[in-house]
Amino acid sequence: MDATRIHLFITHLPVFGLFLGFFALAFGLVRQDNGVKVVSLAIIIVAIVGGLIAFQTGEPAEEKVENIAGISMDAVELHEESAELTNWFFIGLGILAVVTLYLEVKGKQFARQFVFVVLAISALTFYFVSRTATLGGKIRHTEIGQPVRADDGA
Repeated sequence: MDATRIHLFITHLPVFGLFLGFFALAFGLVRQDNGVKVVSLAIIIVAIVGGLIAFQTGEPAEEKVENIAGISMDAVELHEESAELTNWFFIGLGILAVVTLYLEVKGKQFARQFVFVVLAISALTFYFVSRTATLGGKIRHTEIGQPVRADDGA
């Protein structure tokens, strides 16, 4: 399987995984259920790994589509720029989620505060990953919006 196929397959994982992980983590926090919080953090970490894989396979995917008729390179560039910013949020959230998972498993007293921070950063990261996904979809799916130009700003 080539990088383009991997990119297209994996791109849904960070969007839906982060969405699911966020709400499950909030539920675990409200219910004060450490098991739910641990599983939720693991879901967020898996979503982030998927996002990092999507980012790494993005460049080879770009090279493959740049010669296809009807592909807007402006749309590809907007998607790429958004992905670069989103990747930084993934890295930060990933580190934070791993630390929080460790604290939660060890039953540390201040783990709860870390969970709140993970929730906040997850919500922010979800905004960026959703924007990146939407811009990626516009590369081939013109039915989800007008063709994108670089000066549109998405």
